[in-house]
Amino acid sequence: MATENKRQILVCVNVDCKARGSEPVLEAFRERVASAGPSDVEVKPYICFGGCDHGPNVVLYPTKAFYSGVSVQDVDDILAHLNGGPVVERLTGKVDAEIEALMFELLDAGLA
Repeated sequence: MATENKRQILVCVNVDCKARGSEPVLEAFRERVASAGPSDVEVKPYICFGGCDHGPNVVLYPTKAFYSGVSVQDVDDILAHLNGGPVVERLTGKVDAEIEALMFELLDAGLA
């Protein structure tokens, strides 16, 4: 799914995540990446990661980090992780590990 060495920030915009605030999260990622980079990152909406009860969900790809319950206040910490900082532990482990693994397999295969 990654295009030409681009890293991706995928933000779920399906009904449940949207109701929990994913649109402001998506916009915050877009604004911060546009203003401060890095230039090899794409911020994209995504239809669903299967963790609806735990959204908003954000996936870093190909980093393979799955974040749940993300708010605008978490955006800087997630960007720090994308740029080599620590995993934002408070936002991980909420969605079933098998669902996370399946999503990464689909992304790896270019099917999602």
